[in-house]
Amino acid sequence: MLPSAARFALDAFIAAAMGVACWWIADTELARAHMLDPWNTADLSDYCNAILHLNGEPDVPWSIKRSKITGWLAAPLSESVGIMTALRTSSIAAAVLVGAGLYAWGRAAAGRTAGLLAALAGLALGPVVLLSRILTFYPMVAAFLVVGAALCTMGIVSKNPKHLALTGAGTGLALLADVRGLVWAGPWSLAAAWAIWRAADRGQAVRWFLAPLAASYLVARWSFPADAVSLEAQMDVRPLFHMYGSDHPAHQPPWDVGGAFVWGRTAPWDWVQTVWFVVLQLQVPIIDGFPPPVARFAANNHIAPLVPVWAGAAAVAAVTLWRSPRAFVATAATVAPFAIAFHGQANMAEIRVRFLCQILPGLAVLVGIAGGSLVQRLPPVWGRTRWTTLRGATAALLLGAMVTGTIGSVLSPWARWRRPWPVISELLVMHPDAKVGNEVTDRKKPCARALAADAAAGHWIPPLRRGVNVRDYEDPADPTRR
Repeated sequence: MLPSAARFALDAFIAAAMGVACWWIADTELARAHMLDPWNTADLSDYCNAILHLNGEPDVPWSIKRSKITGWLAAPLSESVGIMTALRTSSIAAAVLVGAGLYAWGRAAAGRTAGLLAALAGLALGPVVLLSRILTFYPMVAAFLVVGAALCTMGIVSKNPKHLALTGAGTGLALLADVRGLVWAGPWSLAAAWAIWRAADRGQAVRWFLAPLAASYLVARWSFPADAVSLEAQMDVRPLFHMYGSDHPAHQPPWDVGGAFVWGRTAPWDWVQTVWFVVLQLQVPIIDGFPPPVARFAANNHIAPLVPVWAGAAAVAAVTLWRSPRAFVATAATVAPFAIAFHGQANMAEIRVRFLCQILPGLAVLVGIAGGSLVQRLPPVWGRTRWTTLRGATAALLLGAMVTGTIGSVLSPWARWRRPWPVISELLVMHPDAKVGNEVTDRKKPCARALAADAAAGHWIPPLRRGVNVRDYEDPADPTRR
């Protein structure tokens, strides 16, 4: 048995290697099978303006729906390499972090084989594959959530009360990533409370858990603007159903949300009202004919095929982890918010790759934990250490060959059931070569000017394809659409 320090160093090395390898395979080999165009830049003006704001542009406001900390890499980098290269680098870094985080998450819950299979399972999911080609802050939000889940799991599975600082740090990362991070932080905090209750020194466990949360709260006061849109306002589906013609009494205004929680801006205990609001939202009746035609294709082809995978992986993971209470609780708590968000997507008017890139890592780790737990329970053939290593490596190689298409299977990127994602690209509206002139809205003009300056300075901007109709790449739900 390796000493603890050596085990930690080995796992850190494997996590980093898996992160880089998964990004490289996804970006260079698999991405073209999952998206119709090379780049996705939906709502680019929000992120472009965010970078300008963070870099000190006084007349460019911050988007009230974004968290400043998710631009930690793109903003400073943009001053030397331009906005699009900065976003590309940020998305690559996020993809590496997600791959590494999936390994660390699965490793903490069910061992190294589970970690390896979790990272590789992400390569079977289009939105995870496309992380490095979504040139916005969405990939970095996904990285915060996955790394946060890994840290949360590490803290809960450990019996050392000091390690609950990891759970606190993971919960704090989720709350910093986005206002909607509370959906993730709620179950994680409940799992932390369970671990505190079981701790030998509960007072010490509480202090270690709360310390990183306090730091996160202070950072959030800078990261979220004073007028940030609350979780309740962003999650409320009733106005959407009303807009689509519902006459159901539950969908009619006024829409009382019962709170306006923003981490760092409102009292921490206000989250109780928000959690109750989330519970009520899950009970809002769905109108007939929903999702609407604009989202029905995605619901049928990108959501429905994965529902049985969620259910099957969850059942296997539950059975195999039942005798390990800490691993069971950690897995259930960390995966639950991803599953809840996936369930919510199934009934949304918009089902986009940028939304699912934050949600489907939960499915990848669930598959990895289920598969890894089964592999580790195979009967021994010879010496325990050698057999454990061999069977784990064999399972990882087999899954790797399947998700890359080397072995034809349902997991192949070219499997017949798959449908590539369409692209919503606001870049094409503001591209220096698009020549849309006065049709660019005021919200997009600062970004259009910045991109023109980047082009003049020789910085990289994805080329504008010939024959492109800019209107075909606009988001139909964008209120500023021409």
